[in-house]
Amino acid sequence: MNAPLHLTTAAAPAPCGSTAELRTFIGETMALAAVHAELAATYATLGDDRGLEYAMRCFAALSKAALETLADLKAANKGGR
Repeated sequence: MNAPLHLTTAAAPAPCGSTAELRTFIGETMALAAVHAELAATYATLGDDRGLEYAMRCFAALSKAALETLADLKAANKGGR
């Protein structure tokens, strides 16, 4: 029989990657978010509500990922990396 797995609630995990890698990820993610913002504008102009919703959801998800990574970057900078 396997021993039970005990999960503890600890502080947020340390960010992965170097500060340069975090910045690269943020830059690439925001560039892709910009593409989705342009697509959303195009879909809005065309009256394509399905495309508009999809592009806006993608934009929001990418922006959220970049913001979360920015928090990791700030934590890494405080750690002196």
